[in-house]
Amino acid sequence: MEPARVHPVLSILGSKYKPFHENLSNRTHIILLPEAKTLVNISIDIDFMKKHICYKSHLKNVYINLAGQSIEIDAKCVCTGYGFEESRICEILKIETNANYRFLKIIFINIPLEGGYQDSESASYINDEVGQTDIQTHKQEDNHFSNPAWGEPNAIQWKHDVTLFFKQNGNCCKCLHTQLLQFSHSYIIVKGFENCIGKKISNMVEDTLKLQSTANERTFKSDIRMPLIKYTYSYLYNIIWKQLTKNYQQIEHRVQEKMNYVRKDISGFLKKLNLGNISMFHVETTAFHIKQIEKCNNPIDKIYILDNISKIICEIISCTNQNLKKQNLKIYDINSDSLISILVAAISFGQIKNIISHSIHLHMYIDNLKASEKIDKLSFVFTIFHSSIIYLCDMKEA
Repeated sequence: MEPARVHPVLSILGSKYKPFHENLSNRTHIILLPEAKTLVNISIDIDFMKKHICYKSHLKNVYINLAGQSIEIDAKCVCTGYGFEESRICEILKIETNANYRFLKIIFINIPLEGGYQDSESASYINDEVGQTDIQTHKQEDNHFSNPAWGEPNAIQWKHDVTLFFKQNGNCCKCLHTQLLQFSHSYIIVKGFENCIGKKISNMVEDTLKLQSTANERTFKSDIRMPLIKYTYSYLYNIIWKQLTKNYQQIEHRVQEKMNYVRKDISGFLKKLNLGNISMFHVETTAFHIKQIEKCNNPIDKIYILDNISKIICEIISCTNQNLKKQNLKIYDINSDSLISILVAAISFGQIKNIISHSIHLHMYIDNLKASEKIDKLSFVFTIFHSSIIYLCDMKEA
């Protein structure tokens, strides 16, 4: 990794954009520096600078860059948010605190926040790592299959776990992909009985785990089960999703019309529910996050997104309440009703596609969890999402 003093972005910032640089505050501004090798074909102009320089917002872990876009930063990752064309997760490589560069912090990340970049890593670890198994043959036999598009969060880690597991347990790899091939030729999704597909997927993973060696069982313990479930759902995503959206296309169309109705006057909708002080910026931010569910091909990542959204909405209400207190106005309760109302507004603003199918996809997984796995938090998060959809379905247009 390049030291800060020789990084090309800082060099260009200090020479070509010196007046702009000198106006930045070392008490508030943070700069995100992608690895220099990823910037080979990128124009490091003022637009690039503004997108990679940010300051803290009033929301936890949320920052705003100088282009007005939102960025989430935690201990390990930097994630693009509202205003960016695509959702991207950048790994944090190093953090420096150096006032000499007029920044509160310098955060080194593995890739830029947006745009193309030089990447030497292979797009598909399955082809590279498990090429000696029957998976390649199976993929050639059935063009329904596609490479799993790895979801977030911790995509790198569980990708590595599955790869390692398959390398050390060739019989498990063969068993799982034989079942996947059989499923692709025989599956039937009956409307209203989608949990049977979830049960089938759960059984596939359990059958696969039974074949692992004793030594590997001690190595992976139960930690490999979740990555394998994500892998299986991701692998079968195309054929499952095509059938789900076909089965529910009529009701999806009706719900979309309800979203369009709410979207025409989001502020008016919130006022009717006594939430008129929730800002449009907060609705738009929540909408950006809920829209990421469209990119997920397994229900576990969808649950992660919903959990994150519930936290964001709670924080939005808390921040709004702080402003209401200053004006001696009545504050909002943080309860299921307020969360559902704001989520309905966000879903409608974001025009989430196939929302019913997303809910059914989640049901497939959640309905097949053991009682011990159905923690209260999971039940609450899913209930809020499901209730928001029911609200839209039952809502009457004026």
